[in-house]
Amino acid sequence: MPVNPPQRDKTLQEVIDWCTARANELIEDTNGDYYAQFCQVDALTWVINHCREMLGHGGSMPLEAPNQSEGAK
Repeated sequence: MPVNPPQRDKTLQEVIDWCTARANELIEDTNGDYYAQFCQVDALTWVINHCREMLGHGGSMPLEAPNQSEGAK
């Protein structure tokens, strides 16, 4: 991981941290509507996973990486 991650990754990590904290609050709350809390935690989990997938990708990913061993014999 680079010493100075790009601002985009910092922002994504802040979103991940906030969603994680909010999901944990919902899980610990035993006084609310269980189904509504479950749906909110599920949605937050989707956001967390999507942000994690986006971490480290500064732009569009190439569909294929060139085979670097083709020229070496």
